Amino acid sequence: MYAISRHERRPGIWYWLVMFTRQGKRYYKSFYDVRRGGSENALAAAKAWRDGQLAAIKALTKRDFCQIKRTSNQSGSPGVHFIRPKNHPQGCWAARLKLPDGRERTKTFSVRKYGESRAFELAVEARSQLLDLVEDKPFLRDQVATKFAR
Repeated sequence: MYAISRHERRPGIWYWLVMFTRQGKRYYKSFYDVRRGGSENALAAAKAWRDGQLAAIKALTKRDFCQIKRTSNQSGSPGVHFIRPKNHPQGCWAARLKLPDGRERTKTFSVRKYGESRAFELAVEARSQLLDLVEDKPFLRDQVATKFAR
């Protein structure tokens, strides 16, 4: 069940936990059997709350997901990084994007040919163009979550 799991607080005290994340914020709520008149009622309440929250809270789009700046990013621009392959001893700036079908697109710009700052600028521009290949649909994998995406 998407975003719903069964837990035992203490021996004999059971509850359903709804927990999911949207745009970096975690949403969660507990539904105890004792308070709801049994496991089935608690589960029904948990599903209703989850479905209401999923319908109300906008999901991250695939394009937005591709633009998240990771903590390991050192260039300051998502998807742009510096590499030093054997055939480019001075290195190059690369724009990289993984497409929804699993393929990866990379464009490189040599520091020797363009200079440090221009190569970086070209890589940032190329990354922006690569983002046009990504559909601006909600980035969800589960059918239940997809059903409520807006």
